[in-house]
Amino acid sequence: MEENRELTVYQIEHVRIWTEKPFAEVVRSFEAATGVFDLQQIQHRAAGGASAAAVTDAIDAMAGASGFMRFAAWNHGAILRLTGQGSCDAVRFAIGNPLMAARMTKHRMGSGLYAPLSLLVTGSERGGAFIEYDRPSTVFPQFDDPDIIRTARELDRKLDVLIQSITVPQGMSARS
Repeated sequence: MEENRELTVYQIEHVRIWTEKPFAEVVRSFEAATGVFDLQQIQHRAAGGASAAAVTDAIDAMAGASGFMRFAAWNHGAILRLTGQGSCDAVRFAIGNPLMAARMTKHRMGSGLYAPLSLLVTGSERGGAFIEYDRPSTVFPQFDDPDIIRTARELDRKLDVLIQSITVPQGMSARS
């Protein structure tokens, strides 16, 4: 069995950003900047005979201003409270864009392991909140394809813009 196995090791950059904005405000801002992927709507359109272009346009329209959409959210804080862990604010989001994922998976299907991306928002004991994620440009190079790497860098840029939009107080820029 071992001779059929391939092991690749890569270094992943994990990003953790603190903001003075309260957890609830960060989550609200994040949700406002991201759309929601509605699989049922897409399936309904496809089953109804919609063209590939019409289905693609419908998917594209689901993206928020950030270019991302949410696929799922898991409230880890609520689960921890149920197990007696005390007060903890933590939500993990699965985010991405199926059209960007398709650009990668058409080259290497294995890249679908990391699409959608994971992003975690947690409350901070000192106030404010943390946002954590693995930098896509350090996750996807393992697939050794220039188109995948190019898309991963585009994801990096989109995440940077999204994070700045939800962490920097209004009226200020990141350089202020």
